[in-house]
Amino acid sequence: MFFPIRWLERRWLARQPFPPEWELLVTKHFPFEATLPPEERARFRRHLQVFAHEKDFVGAKGLVITDEMRVVVAGAAARLARNLSLDVYDALMTIVVTTGAWERDGGIILGEAHQWGQVVLSWDSVRQGLKNPFDGHDVALHEFAHVLDLTDGRFDGTPEMATFSALHAWADVFSKQYLALRKSPTRDKVLRAYGATNEAEFFAVATEAFFEKPTQMKQKHPALYDELQRYYRADPAHSRERPSPR
Repeated sequence: MFFPIRWLERRWLARQPFPPEWELLVTKHFPFEATLPPEERARFRRHLQVFAHEKDFVGAKGLVITDEMRVVVAGAAARLARNLSLDVYDALMTIVVTTGAWERDGGIILGEAHQWGQVVLSWDSVRQGLKNPFDGHDVALHEFAHVLDLTDGRFDGTPEMATFSALHAWADVFSKQYLALRKSPTRDKVLRAYGATNEAEFFAVATEAFFEKPTQMKQKHPALYDELQRYYRADPAHSRERPSPR
């Protein structure tokens, strides 16, 4: 649906300089940004600014939302969507940030995405994911992948596709890769075993690996890498997009 006020706000945001107080936060938490081509870097920052401006950030149990929280969370969302349309997160309205993980049904929850336009994130877990950007485990990337998955109306491991042929190719590759992981969930060195839970978790886990372990994925799962590259319109395995681990 077309919203003229939102469109005008985004045009205004696109003309604003990037907040100088955010520069150090981006440099600290998203070093990959410096390796992007100028146009892609500009798109990343535009997505970050729009997300940080439009979404309602709420601290759970009295937690005060800081600039660092806002920039880090918005930056994770922008990292996935930097080459996609600005409207991919339109259905997401609220980001709830908690201090730590929580327990439910005997399991530990680090984050979750809801169909009613809300994402809940453990700030401790978000920070932990940033400490090791090459392990294929980042709770913010994972939950925002779920939000993108929901663009077709369901958490089913398949985001909205532009054409039927793209949907067919995606379904063919992802079903084979998902079933293979289910057969041997602990033997895969690229995809976390949690991806064998269901198709939605497989897409989220594959997204984490695509951005954090792209070289390994391209070598071990080339067809999966190609589909994610086409969807995200990004090639993180390319040396210009991902600095080597120190």
